[in-house]
Amino acid sequence: MKALKNIGSFKLYNKKPNTIAKGGHVYINPIVFDVPHPFKQRMIRVYLPSTYDFDNPNHRFKVIYMCDGQNCFDEFTSGYGEWNVDECLENRVKQNLEVPIVVGFDCPHDEESRVREMTPFKDGITYFKNRHGECYGDLYCDFIVNTIKPMIDSMFFTLPDVDNTAIGGSSMGGLMSFYMGMKRPDVFGFSLCFSPAFLCYRYDYLKQNIHKFDLSPNQHGRFYLYVGGMEFEAKFVRNTFFIYNHLKKIGYDKNQAKLVYDSSQIHHEKAWSKYLPDAFSYWLDKEK
Repeated sequence: MKALKNIGSFKLYNKKPNTIAKGGHVYINPIVFDVPHPFKQRMIRVYLPSTYDFDNPNHRFKVIYMCDGQNCFDEFTSGYGEWNVDECLENRVKQNLEVPIVVGFDCPHDEESRVREMTPFKDGITYFKNRHGECYGDLYCDFIVNTIKPMIDSMFFTLPDVDNTAIGGSSMGGLMSFYMGMKRPDVFGFSLCFSPAFLCYRYDYLKQNIHKFDLSPNQHGRFYLYVGGMEFEAKFVRNTFFIYNHLKKIGYDKNQAKLVYDSSQIHHEKAWSKYLPDAFSYWLDKEK
């Protein structure tokens, strides 16, 4: 099916060279984020799988929103390497498995701005040199829910309800995806949390304030947690296991929460790419 050049304010991404999987299409749109730091304008990147039919609005798709969108699809827009999200989806197409639309939103170029907008709670955090700065996690979450999602649902053939909507990311994006799944269970039915940066918080703070992550297996969606064990990634292990064990303690079963631990992996897109097929399978191929 021939792609449209434009879909609303989104333009077809056809820059050369690129590493977008054959058959799928990426649409881009620069959006000004409502965050209180200088890096407001970001690129929104929408991957439409090869099964997306531009002439058939009755064929609608689940959607996963992903942090650090510049690293999702194209090696040439990534500073570290890509997740190979597009290749993962097209492999699922070849297996006649369900595939979603993927919406990635770029992060700020400045590392501290990125961390601040993906941090839910300032208390207990160990990262910032300037401890008096604010955290914008709630603003970030609200902007995705109230601005980005309605725009996507109005322009693309989506299934907009909570059971068909997911959030995902790695590192700070993994932390934010966990928080957004917790804060807005009415919007996100699945949270993909790769190397979630719970290490930003002191372990004793997490133990004493786990109630801030107000989780209930009867009121919230499903969670996929992944963590590696090599080099810098090893620092993520303790707090990630603590969060997962807390989920089990309060009643989450194997169909509601999953933790994957690979002691041989470092903190890198290659590791997240390796486990992305399993994460998508956990979300999309669950028993009905």
